Amino acid sequence: MKLINSLTLWYLAITTLVLLASGFIVFYRVQSGIENEVARRLKRDIDSAAQLLENGISVDSVRGMQMEVAELPFDAPLVEMQITDSMGYYSLPRRAVDRKFTVASSYKVGGKHFYISAYNFIAEPDEILEGILASLAATLILLMTFVWIASRLMSQRILSNFNQTLKTIQTFSLRQKHRIKLGNTRTHEFKELNQFLEKMTSKALDDYRSLKEFSENASHELQTPLSIIRGKLDLLLETNIDERQASLIEGIQNSVQKLSSVNQSLILLTKLENQEYPVSYKIDFSTLVENSISSFRELIEMKAIALTSQIQPGVKIDLNPVLADILLMNLISNAIRHNHVNGSITIALSSSGLIVSNTGDAPTVPTSELFKRFKKDKQSADSTGLGLAIVKQICDMNNFSISYEFIGAEHVLNINFLPVK
Repeated sequence: MKLINSLTLWYLAITTLVLLASGFIVFYRVQSGIENEVARRLKRDIDSAAQLLENGISVDSVRGMQMEVAELPFDAPLVEMQITDSMGYYSLPRRAVDRKFTVASSYKVGGKHFYISAYNFIAEPDEILEGILASLAATLILLMTFVWIASRLMSQRILSNFNQTLKTIQTFSLRQKHRIKLGNTRTHEFKELNQFLEKMTSKALDDYRSLKEFSENASHELQTPLSIIRGKLDLLLETNIDERQASLIEGIQNSVQKLSSVNQSLILLTKLENQEYPVSYKIDFSTLVENSISSFRELIEMKAIALTSQIQPGVKIDLNPVLADILLMNLISNAIRHNHVNGSITIALSSSGLIVSNTGDAPTVPTSELFKRFKKDKQSADSTGLGLAIVKQICDMNNFSISYEFIGAEHVLNINFLPVK
C-alpha cells in the first residue's frame, strides 16, 4: 500500500507539473489565435469598406459603430496595415473599459485617399488565463479522484496477496512448530517471493531446532562431567594432601566453576537471542530491586562497601520476572566484584530508569566495548566477560537503552526504560 501511495503521489506531482506547463502553452496559443483571428476579420472588414467606397458608396454609409473613415491627402504615402492593442470604452450592454483591438490601413479609391480603421473588443489575457486555470483545476481534480480510486482498487487487487504474505512473515517465530504456508497468487513475482520465503523460513526452523538441540545437549553433557570433577575434587581435599597440592586443587576448582559459569551464561544468551522467554508483563520493579539488594547485603558488608539506595516505590515496567532477576543480579554483582574495599555503590530507581554506580579502577578498554561477549577489562581476571553482554541483550529485547560511563572515579550504568528512538 505504501508503495502504491508513493507512486500515486509521484504520478500526481508529475501530472500537475505537466498540466501547468501545458496550461501556459495553451494560454499563449489561445491568445495568439484570438488576436490573429480578430486581426484577420477586421482586415477583411476594412477591405470590404474600401471596396464599397470604390463602388461609389458614400463615406457616411460606410462609417459604422466600430469603423471609422478619414480622408488623407491624395499624395500622402499609403499606410500599411497597422494593429493597435489598447484599452477602450464600450457602451453596450454597460459602459466599461476593456481590451480594444484596432486594425487600420489606407486606400486610394476614385482619386481619393481614405484612412479606414476598424476595432473590436476582445478578452484580456488575465481572463483567458483564468478560464484556462479553472479548466486545468477541474481536470486535475477529476484526475486525482480517478487515480485515487484506481490506486485503491489496484492495491486491493494486486497487493492483497503481498499484504497477506507480509502479515504472515511478521508473525513468524522460530519457536513455532509448524512451517508457514503462504497463499497462492497469479502474479509471477509474488509467487517466486512466496516460494523463496517458504524455503528460507523452513531452513531457519530446521537450523534453529538443530542449534537448540545441540546447545541443550552440549549444556547437559558439559554439566555432568563438571559436576563429577567438582565432586572428586571435594573428596580429594578431604584426603591427606600438602599445602601445594591444596593450592593446585583450589585453582582447578576455580577454573571448573568459571567454566560452569561460562556454559550457563552462553546458554542464557542463546535463549535470549532466540526469545525463548515468555512475553513480558507489568511487574513491581521497585520490590525486585529491594529484594536483590537484600540478597547481596552480606557480600557488600564483607567488602565494607557503603551502599546508598534511592528506590522510588511503585515503579512498574514491562519485563519478564526471570529476566528482571538476571538483570539485577548481574548489575549488582558487577558493582561489588569490580569495587574497592571501603568503596561505595549507589542504586537509584525511578519511573524513567535505573542507575547503578560504583567506585573502582578506571577501565583499560572503551566502556562501550564491555557490552560485547568475552570483552572484559584486564583487571577482571575472574570475570567471564559475559555479564554485561547478558544485561545488554535483555535491554535490547525489551527496547530499553543502556549506557556505561566512567565519570570521575565511578562506573555508571544507566538503563532508560523509555523506548529507544
